[in-house]
Amino acid sequence: EARGERILDQLATVAFTAGALRFGGQPDQQPSNFYVLIETWGNQAAYDAFNASSITQARFAQLAKVSIAPPDTRPGTLIQAGKATPAHTHGGGDIEVVTHIDVIPTFLAQAQPLIQQFVADSANDPGVKEFLLVSWLDITNHFQLVERYDNDRAFDQHVSAQHSVKFRQALQPFIGAPYDERVYTVHR
Repeated sequence: EARGERILDQLATVAFTAGALRFGGQPDQQPSNFYVLIETWGNQAAYDAFNASSITQARFAQLAKVSIAPPDTRPGTLIQAGKATPAHTHGGGDIEVVTHIDVIPTFLAQAQPLIQQFVADSANDPGVKEFLLVSWLDITNHFQLVERYDNDRAFDQHVSAQHSVKFRQALQPFIGAPYDERVYTVHR
């Protein structure tokens, strides 16, 4: 884990130098050797240049040596920012949550407004630092909520908030896979 974190930190330095707006690898709370890497780039050219760099390729080769599975890359488009804070404003105890929502394609028109309203409602919850809605580039019925909270307690309060409970009840008939919430500890 420590070696992998060092490599991710080195990649982050290269990414920010190349123009990344956000680049952070966070460990899963359980199991702690699973990571999510969330990147935001201002333009495709900067992202392509970063990936083509020999330094980047060398760091990814190092990372592959300590990985237990290949990366699961999901390029996406930001649909809505309910709340966003600068990428470097992490406090001690922050947690990051990535929620995967797979909507049955025939229900996309009914589900997407529910998700967007949930993002808007959630941005005002206590302890929320970030709440973003992202869609996969080529699979527009697959969404990710990228969320950051002050701590576990703020996340727990969000999950049990009345608007969260109502959202999950309303969304349930429209999803084709379990509502998949993954919690990560911010290390950087």
